Amino acid sequence: MGIDLASPERDYTSVPDLSLMLDAARNEERANRAVVFAGRLEAIASFILKREMTGIEAAEALRIEANRIQSEAEA
Repeated sequence: MGIDLASPERDYTSVPDLSLMLDAARNEERANRAVVFAGRLEAIASFILKREMTGIEAAEALRIEANRIQSEAEA
């Protein structure tokens, strides 16, 4: 049947329920970010290995990727 959101008899979610929902959403977002970040680390590792970079070159590649990630976070 559905719920009429404008109904005065509307069942409001309690504060603890909302808190649990927010925590679940935050945890899901953290998990999603971790998957994306792990993928980026894997890509940069492959890039470094494919080009047989020295330690200094690898560090610079990591620095460039870190700057890219930081720029995306600021956007």
